[in-house]
Amino acid sequence: MPDQRMQSFYWIQLYKVAAAARRDAPPMATSGPWLEPTPWPATWWNLNVQLEYWLIHGSNHLELDAVTRSLSQYRQRLIDQVTFPEDSAGIPRTTDMTLDNGAGIGNSGFPVGIPGQDTPVPEVGNLTWALHNVWLSYRHTMDARIVRDVLFPLLRRAITYYPRFLAPGADGRLHLPATFSPEYGVNAPDTNYDLALIRWGCRTLVESARLLGVRDPLLPKWQDVLANLAGYPVDENGFMIGAGAPFAKSHRHYSHLLMIYPLYLLTWEQQNQRELIEKSLKHWISFEGALQGYSFTGAASISAQMLRGDDARFYLDELLRRFVQPNTMYKESGPVIETPLSAAQSMHDMICQSWDGVIRVLPAVPAAWPDVTVHDFLTQGAFLLSAARRGGRTDFVRLVSLAGAPCRVRTGIDGPFTVRSNGRKVSWRTLPGGDVELDLRRGEEVLIQARGDAVIRPVAAPSRPRWGLPV
Repeated sequence: MPDQRMQSFYWIQLYKVAAAARRDAPPMATSGPWLEPTPWPATWWNLNVQLEYWLIHGSNHLELDAVTRSLSQYRQRLIDQVTFPEDSAGIPRTTDMTLDNGAGIGNSGFPVGIPGQDTPVPEVGNLTWALHNVWLSYRHTMDARIVRDVLFPLLRRAITYYPRFLAPGADGRLHLPATFSPEYGVNAPDTNYDLALIRWGCRTLVESARLLGVRDPLLPKWQDVLANLAGYPVDENGFMIGAGAPFAKSHRHYSHLLMIYPLYLLTWEQQNQRELIEKSLKHWISFEGALQGYSFTGAASISAQMLRGDDARFYLDELLRRFVQPNTMYKESGPVIETPLSAAQSMHDMICQSWDGVIRVLPAVPAAWPDVTVHDFLTQGAFLLSAARRGGRTDFVRLVSLAGAPCRVRTGIDGPFTVRSNGRKVSWRTLPGGDVELDLRRGEEVLIQARGDAVIRPVAAPSRPRWGLPV
């Protein structure tokens, strides 16, 4: 990209994730691998782990996926720590590297009973959110073994906990008793944090059972929950924390907005949701005081989904200006690693989004970046994407299929283009709305070209401040 400061920041984040997440390492601690005095000497599962590992997907470094590896390796611990080990599983707010919540490691915030009957349940959804990272690893590799061996059995257990205390209300919908939306500080019925994760979890279980050819006896239950779960609590300012709990104070965490990002259950492409999404983002980020660095990476990624590249860049610039240290490190009371790493993912979201089966090429590029080159970016569906934008126009898009999955791409090319492959003649068609659908087999490559050459070259950039030592 032409912004050298942002570009060098990005590459340093790849170095940092490589330093903290080696091929066989456990999940990184929230403070990263650097030994400094810290109030965060553990692994946090209500946001931090998820943000730490998002950038490994697009950057094509899934060998660093400690989340999938550790959830699988220590699954018995996830089972043993819950109230109903016969069919459920969960993860505390904080653990050590073996996913154990030891004495003195923060507040576990973990279910020890059914709400309203025993001890209230603060954070039930943390394992489900962690499993969303596992699902992302599946989607970027299309390796069904990830679903069969890790995602499906653990997600089945994580979601099985919820129906124990979902109850029909006067409206006939299934409602949650008081649970906890991370960080906000109140228990509330029908928290948006849990409702979003329940919906994503049940939908993913239904899709996974279909993928694996499993006739699971819980399938009717998951479908019933999807059909009858309570709607998200909303007021005049957008998404609330939960029923009866408006968003009314500064709050660094976007736990009440997970249905927008990263779950993409409600999206900008759904015209009837646009006003609600915009209102909710504006209301959340307008409360100064408790906002921290990852508040701005979340706002950047939501803005990227809204196709507002200038807004996304603004939020990243605010992160760098207000929170990030001269060496790109970041601290909240002590050093923490997840926020700069999640800023790299926000850049990914500006350059490529591939949720819901569509590869969106350069969807949220700010006006200040008229030239952008991307090479071998890994998308969902297991495609390697290369593309070039020159003078504010996309010249070409190249895709290599690593798994032979269905391919639908929103090229961003304006005007006519040609489609060429590296082997057999690939069938393709333009869909209503302009998306291109291609029939690509594993290993096949296709070039969609509008103008210029199809050469990958660095983007020329003016001399601007860079991170790190002077060069």
